[in-house]
Amino acid sequence: MRQMSGTHLQAAPTPSARPPGPRGYPVLGVIPQLRSNPVRALLRAADRYGDLVHLKVGPHHGYLLSRPDDIKHVLQDNHGNYRKSPLYQRLVPLVGQGLLTSEDPIWLRQRRLAQPAFHRESLASMVDAMAGETEATLERWTGLAARGESVELVDEMMDLTQRIIVRTMFSTDLGPAAGIVKRTWPIVNQRIGETFWATALETRLPLPANRRFRRALEELDTVVYRLIDERRRSGGDRLDLLSMFLSARDEETGERMNDRQLRDEVMTMLLAGHETTSLALSWTYFLLSDRPDVDEGIAEEASRVIAGRSVSFADVERLTYTRKVLQEALRLYPPAWGYSRQALAEDSIGGYRVPAGSLAFIVPYVVHRRPHLWPDPERFDPERFTAERVASRPRFAYLPFGAGPRQCIGNQFAIVEATLILAMVSRHYRVRLAPGQHIQPKAFITLRPHPGIAAQVAARDTARPTKERPDANENESG
Repeated sequence: MRQMSGTHLQAAPTPSARPPGPRGYPVLGVIPQLRSNPVRALLRAADRYGDLVHLKVGPHHGYLLSRPDDIKHVLQDNHGNYRKSPLYQRLVPLVGQGLLTSEDPIWLRQRRLAQPAFHRESLASMVDAMAGETEATLERWTGLAARGESVELVDEMMDLTQRIIVRTMFSTDLGPAAGIVKRTWPIVNQRIGETFWATALETRLPLPANRRFRRALEELDTVVYRLIDERRRSGGDRLDLLSMFLSARDEETGERMNDRQLRDEVMTMLLAGHETTSLALSWTYFLLSDRPDVDEGIAEEASRVIAGRSVSFADVERLTYTRKVLQEALRLYPPAWGYSRQALAEDSIGGYRVPAGSLAFIVPYVVHRRPHLWPDPERFDPERFTAERVASRPRFAYLPFGAGPRQCIGNQFAIVEATLILAMVSRHYRVRLAPGQHIQPKAFITLRPHPGIAAQVAARDTARPTKERPDANENESG
């Protein structure tokens, strides 16, 4: 008897048995489906075969995990037996041996060096930069709202979060170099996403797309190395991420990061610090467009908490409803939509033998849609994140930032930034999608709205009296 979708029932397997799964093609397995639409292929596999699915991925045996206990086993309980899968090599040209791709002992050393930059005190010092750049966007939107012009929302959020990560990373804007980053980053991101399931040969051929990718990466490298060199020569201790990285010393060896390590971490922070947050915000507005009641709830909370003054770190912590909205958007459309590990030695998952070299696929986009974990999973419901309902769910049922020892180091930075932006925008503007769009999730390195989000911003009447948000239970269905 095969494992049933949405349950944990399965026959006691023999040591050689594999979980059920799609047959795929000879040699290639399910690679054609993953290249076409990975999130759809993986979600269909989980819906059809259950919480543990065998996938043949080219020469590899893969296991798609959706049961929280199995995920906990790989990411936490037996994490020493798993390392980043070979798929992460696709990211190495961009982020090198940064925290996203490195393994012990490099990863452990870099993690120790980077950790102080994300302590609570460091985050609190960055709120002014986040708020200042958000105010600049709101001021620019004044004219757009008055003229009724549409904006490309993903571009707007990318621009805003890029300015924020640059300010918090470098304590300044990039001047003319900002245009280089803005132009080259999408080229690099898209090409890595396009070739994620490709063969090594496809990435080395002298194709026009590969040449554009290499030129864009060289330009990005030039900008980053120049900034590192200028900071080393100028000296001084600034309250920004680059200064924290420059001054950090390994507790055990006393060593500092060299220029290559700094470059890799800067690239990693650019990817994790603006790409993912901008997409989280874009997907949130995509969802809010159909839920004006939730949008009003954010605006009313922001008016009560911020109350017409400059926002502070303490205010961000009091924006509890706004944070629940963001958490629910991250459930439905996690920008870091999936990741994978490779078993170093033979293991057992869910009663099945997992040979050494096998791949474990952990896909938040799929896990966050399992009906037995998330009833009516496609429904947008911020009240899933009340304290009581969070406590009732398994810890590893919600993974927008990963979990275990390698959980994203910048998760609190992202939550603070996105919560602040949502609140500040909602106090002044309603963001509504332009009609007639057919927007679908497209999985590159990150989960992007395809082909984009055309939206209009309309000024909100901030002079209206503040009232309590309606009882969220009135807005629930089912």
